[in-house]
Amino acid sequence: MKNVILIGDSIRLGYQARVAELLGDGVKVYAPEENCRYTKFALWGMFSWMEGWGSPVPDVIHWNTGIWDLHRCTADGEVFTPLSEYLETNRRLAIQMESYCDRLIWATTIPGGRGLDEKKRTNYLVGESGRPAVCLCDYADAWNADVERYNAANSKMLRGRGIVINDLYSVIAGRTDEYISDDGIHPTEAGYEALARQVAAKIRELL
Repeated sequence: MKNVILIGDSIRLGYQARVAELLGDGVKVYAPEENCRYTKFALWGMFSWMEGWGSPVPDVIHWNTGIWDLHRCTADGEVFTPLSEYLETNRRLAIQMESYCDRLIWATTIPGGRGLDEKKRTNYLVGESGRPAVCLCDYADAWNADVERYNAANSKMLRGRGIVINDLYSVIAGRTDEYISDDGIHPTEAGYEALARQVAAKIRELL
């Protein structure tokens, strides 16, 4: 029996059951029941998740975080996690993963779809009278420019550590109308299927 750990945000929650099915009965998949949110939350959670699972010895760890890091959820309107902090936290998370396993895969953040353009107009933090409202996300083109920038920088850093990069961004890019739902962030059923197949295939390469 091989042990695989899946870590990540709601995108991971959406594909993990299908990944387990594709990997088959010879692979046990461990994954948090909760949304792993932003990268620092995943770094904080790894110890307790591993302890809760009985400290399994993983053969492969696959993780993704990034969407929560890129949200603009604070009153200053800035990206929640600056790029330098994102890279440093992923460096620390990589060290944590390396303490469990030497076969690691990091998945790039997927692109957003046109639904973000509508969300940009409607999804605001409500401030006091006279204070500017702050949007929780950006228009699709601007959002995806940030996603590409963060993906490129983190991929370069993690490749330098010998970590395999699973380019989920490219799986979705160019087909966002088909693969991304109306909320602009989460995949459609077809999108999750495409992601699950890519994740399972990349994990099989290392098992």
